[in-house]
This record gives sequence, C-alpha cells and structure tokens, in this order.
Amino acid sequence: LGRGRRPGFVGGPARCEVAAAASKVTDWSNATKAANLQAEYQKSDVVRQRAEILALLQPKRGDRILDVGCGPGYLVLELAEAVGESGYIEGCDPSAAMCGMAEVRLEGLRNTSVRIGSAETLPYEDGAFDAVVFSQVLLYVPDVAQALSEARRVLRVGGRLLICDTDWNSLVVHTGDQERFARIFSACISTFVHPHLPPKLPGLLQQANMPVSEVRTVEMVTAGHVGDDSFMANWAFNVVPDKAQAFGLPPALVQSWLAEQRALDEEGAFFACLHRFLFLATKQ
Repeated sequence: LGRGRRPGFVGGPARCEVAAAASKVTDWSNATKAANLQAEYQKSDVVRQRAEILALLQPKRGDRILDVGCGPGYLVLELAEAVGESGYIEGCDPSAAMCGMAEVRLEGLRNTSVRIGSAETLPYEDGAFDAVVFSQVLLYVPDVAQALSEARRVLRVGGRLLICDTDWNSLVVHTGDQERFARIFSACISTFVHPHLPPKLPGLLQQANMPVSEVRTVEMVTAGHVGDDSFMANWAFNVVPDKAQAFGLPPALVQSWLAEQRALDEEGAFFACLHRFLFLATKQ
C-alpha cells in the first residue's frame, strides 16, 4: 500500500451518512448528546490529553493511522497535520452524529476520511495501518479482547497501538458526605461497560501478542475555584446531575451535592481529580 494513499477497507460505502450506527452504551447518535460531548473535546484538559497522546505515539510523516472511536474528529485533525500529505488518517466511529461532525471538521483535507464502524469489527484490510489509537473508547466496548484482536489484525508487523482509558477508581473528590458520593459514583459509572479497565490492559495486550512498551498518566484535575474550561467542574456540575437523573437518584440528593460543590467553589476549596492512562504497545 503506497504512502499517502487511503488504507484499504472492506464492507459498504465509506460515507457515514449511508451506514447504520452501531449500538453503544451511551447513545452518541443522539445529536444533542453528541454536541455536548463535542464541547468537552475543546476543554484545556482534553486538549492536553491529545498532546500527550501525540507525544507518546510520535506519528511520522507518511504514517497511516486509524483513530477508532474518533468522535468529532479532533484527534484525526491533529494526526493529519503530523503525518502530512504523504500520510493518511482514518477515523472510525459507531455514531453517525459523531461521524457527521468529524466530516465537517475535516472538510477539505485530502489525507483523512471518516466512516461508520465498530471497534470489534473494524472495516479495514489486514495490515493496513502503521498505528491504531483507542482514546477513551474501550470502556464502552463489550468485548475488549476482540477489539484488541481487530487492532492487531489491521496493524502491520511492528505497528503501534496506543490506548487512552480511565480507571474511575482513581476519582478523588472533596465532599463531606461519602455515603451520598458513593451513590453518585455508582450513577456515574453506570454508562460504562469497563469503568476500571487500565489495570487489566497489560495482561490483555500480552495475550494479544502486543506487549506494553510504555505507560503514562494524564491527570484531569481542578482545585480551588472552577472555571468554564474545567473538565472536572463540568463533570461535577453537569455530568453528575444528568447521570444521577438517568440512574434514578432522588432529586434532593443531587441538589444537596450541587449545593455543596458550589459552596466549595465559592470558598476556593473545590477539588476533583481523575486519572487517565496511556498505554503504548507494538504488534509482534
């Protein structure tokens, strides 16, 4: 496969709008939910996360890279800039709404394309890519081992796999009511298939014959006063109420949580931190 050419794919038409979206734990095919998630991609913590992914992956000119679960295409865009016109970036996502947003963002770029596809059944030929990325994707995937097997299949020998995923057990929050927080925590992880995946990944990657070569962490942390650009403040004040309502928690419990967190913000005493883990592996 020549450099600068689109990696081979199999299956139906490449345009997102003509394919059926795959089912997901969180329904990003809902345009409103997808738009809210897109706003999160622009927060400084998530921008820094993408920079850490690029620093660890070290994409080179001419590389062919697949971003699985590409969302609205922010990482695809940055990867496309890194590989240049001689490289090619494919984005793959089960949500038609996400793919549509990505296509708008990538419009005019000749070295990118986006299409509907599942992590467990990637619509690409064997050995098509120099690198594959799963960024905040595998916690939603029912069969992680199958997704890793598919990543290995579409990688060339010596190709790199980069995984960014969250262990929600790393969540640390300033609160005076641990019983209430335990209920909120259960609501918040209810939309994930694997909320505690990172400790299992080294073994899963070893079984897939793609041993880990490097691990890094990216902290999402806000302390003191919060601002509009804070990922963790958005979690505390927007994500928690939405998930708590969907989970069936009493409105009074949610309101007491919000009142406490707003008071901590006003006092400059807010604190919330969550760790994401980056794994770099190589196809043997």
